Amino acid sequence: MLANSVGKRDLSVFPELLNPEDSEDWKRICDLRSNSTVFISDEIFSQVSDLIKANHPESQLTKDQLGLRVEEFFAEIESDKYGNWFYYPWKNVLVHLLPEEDFIKVRTIRNNYKITPLEQELLAKKKVGIVGLSVGQSVALAMALERSCGEMRLADFDTLELSNLNRIKAGVTSLGVEKLVIAAREISEIDPYLKLTLFREGVHEWNVEDFLTRDGVLDLLVDECDSFDIKILLREKAKNHRIPVMMDTSDRGMLDIERYDIEPDRKIFHGFLGEVDPESLKSLSNTQKVAFGLKITGLETLSPRMKASLLEVGQSITSWPQLASGVFLGGASVSHVARKLLIGEKVKSGRYYVDLDELIPVETETFEIPAQITTQSDYHLPTNILPSGYLPDRNELLELVEHANYAPSGGNVQPWIWIYDKRGVLHLIHDRVRSHSLLDYKGTGSLIAFGAALENLRLICAQKGIETEEILHANSFEDDLIASIRFVSKSKEPRQKEKDFELVNGIKIRCTNRKNPSRKLLDIHQMESIKAFCQNPDFILEEIQEMDQLENLAKVIGGMDRMRLFHQQGLKDFIHEIRWNDQEAFETKDGIDVATLELNGTEKAAMGLLKDPRTVSFFRKFFMGYGLTKISKATITSSSAMFLLSGKDFSPKSYLQAGKILQKIWLWTNLNGISFQPVTASLFIFHRVLKENDHGFTEAEKKEIVELKESFNLIFNKGGKMEELFMFRVNFAGEPTVRSFRRDVAQTLKFLD
Repeated sequence: MLANSVGKRDLSVFPELLNPEDSEDWKRICDLRSNSTVFISDEIFSQVSDLIKANHPESQLTKDQLGLRVEEFFAEIESDKYGNWFYYPWKNVLVHLLPEEDFIKVRTIRNNYKITPLEQELLAKKKVGIVGLSVGQSVALAMALERSCGEMRLADFDTLELSNLNRIKAGVTSLGVEKLVIAAREISEIDPYLKLTLFREGVHEWNVEDFLTRDGVLDLLVDECDSFDIKILLREKAKNHRIPVMMDTSDRGMLDIERYDIEPDRKIFHGFLGEVDPESLKSLSNTQKVAFGLKITGLETLSPRMKASLLEVGQSITSWPQLASGVFLGGASVSHVARKLLIGEKVKSGRYYVDLDELIPVETETFEIPAQITTQSDYHLPTNILPSGYLPDRNELLELVEHANYAPSGGNVQPWIWIYDKRGVLHLIHDRVRSHSLLDYKGTGSLIAFGAALENLRLICAQKGIETEEILHANSFEDDLIASIRFVSKSKEPRQKEKDFELVNGIKIRCTNRKNPSRKLLDIHQMESIKAFCQNPDFILEEIQEMDQLENLAKVIGGMDRMRLFHQQGLKDFIHEIRWNDQEAFETKDGIDVATLELNGTEKAAMGLLKDPRTVSFFRKFFMGYGLTKISKATITSSSAMFLLSGKDFSPKSYLQAGKILQKIWLWTNLNGISFQPVTASLFIFHRVLKENDHGFTEAEKKEIVELKESFNLIFNKGGKMEELFMFRVNFAGEPTVRSFRRDVAQTLKFLD
């Protein structure tokens, strides 16, 4: 700890105070004045002139009259020995200044009456502590300029780096110098009489009490440090000593005020933080700090550009951004409110904003979110199908359809409507209201889901001893009627000879598992068993397991995930398909429960940032958003293997058959302790861009998508002769944290009277 009180000055940080009335000091002054290398700044006559004007504001003195007054002032006082001299070693400058009381009077005269003399006297008795001297430097300088306190305690252990020079008032000549030293020198050049106490090692558990209480308890603590464990420590100790705390975040001018002096039981960070163990916050990476910081600031309150920036942390930038304008605004805001608090005005605890973008709006491009389709065409059911030979009763039919509905679907939209007609025939209808999305290009995603649902239905009927006949109707992608199922007959025993009968036991346990455990390869039996489900000559199932191939694929998938969110419809789909909390997931019983994404705190925070379309609009405008690729990389590189199912035809029936093949693989893997996750979004976008002119992407985006497709075909479907239908990964991830809900079967099944 260093202080600039007399006799304790570290001359690398503080100026040397020289009293000309002291013989030793006078000799030192004379030596410095005679040194040709030392610059002498002796403007004492000008300062006395200002003092005279300050003491006689009612007199309108001319320049000559003022000059006579100055001569009279020094008639009986030797000018060289009046006041004090300060030597600034880091500048090699000797400065002659008024005595302390007169210096303060003249230096603060222009404060009157925004700060009254009585208030200035009161502020001179106040002690303010500032921890963290990036944003904190602006606070310290503003308070020093206004002389809003009599003592300032500063704490920071860090040194100035080149990347700090976008917001810290310093120059390249100070690179490598402690931020604390830079601030202390700057303040000492403004007011060498202002008491500074410096904690060059920063604040820690072992010195926090000294920082807050030594030589008197602080009247205000300003927290601008980066370490969350220290932020919590400071607030807990501040509560104990009833010290108010202020913090500026330099985004949207957000200012936090916590009045522990009058509300000692107030929860830290206004209760936003919840319960947390400070020990767990030590040595967080910058990416981890983002997630924790968002718990304090909240997602919705960030500016769009900050949201966009935070998604890039750990990808294209190393830490969260700060701008000089935001930092200086924060310094002004804290200094202004701190002054009011210190003079006893009733400043309330809370979170406040000085958002210049809201105060001075500018026209910006809007990112329109397309409206949902709200109409559904009438259902035209076939009349040329024979009646069912067996008529399931209502409860049995509900059970059968319930099992069919356990099938997977893109975004868990569950795009099916089942209609049971008077002749006992069950019809499967495409609910385009539910499935409309960027990824459901021509309904291909839904067709895979329908194929899986039909496979489930076949298996559960076989278990119940029901023989079925399946009639497929979807000949074009525009057809809403997908299939009709006749219940031919029912026997007392299960139809165990039905192909893949044993897979029925996997229907209710099948799930998407997005955990990323340590990588474990499939054995030969497991690989052959998976491939055995694709014996149809119209389809090919390829796999990759080598890490270099997985890493190359991860780049493609990450890039395509980014492109998806750049698309207006794609972003709308993402926002609407995610269920952001347990209540949403339970109430809708569809969509992607955010808990099923198996995200860590940092990833979940990043995901939440995308709820604001303005964030993605910013990415799209500047072709950024590389932080959107991080989750995809972990998905691909932690897989035991990646598989691609391709078909000869790009047709509805090809996708339906693919859905059946995939469902069998999915059921088998889950029954055998192997986890399964679809990774197919990129394929649907490839088809849309390559087959349509009006695809909704810009030319630059299309160019990148085409390049990514070329990279993809160096890994899978080399030569591009097959139609890429579905891609998935398998690994050994254990049980998922949660499973997705399913809508009540009664909402999907209609009975015709």
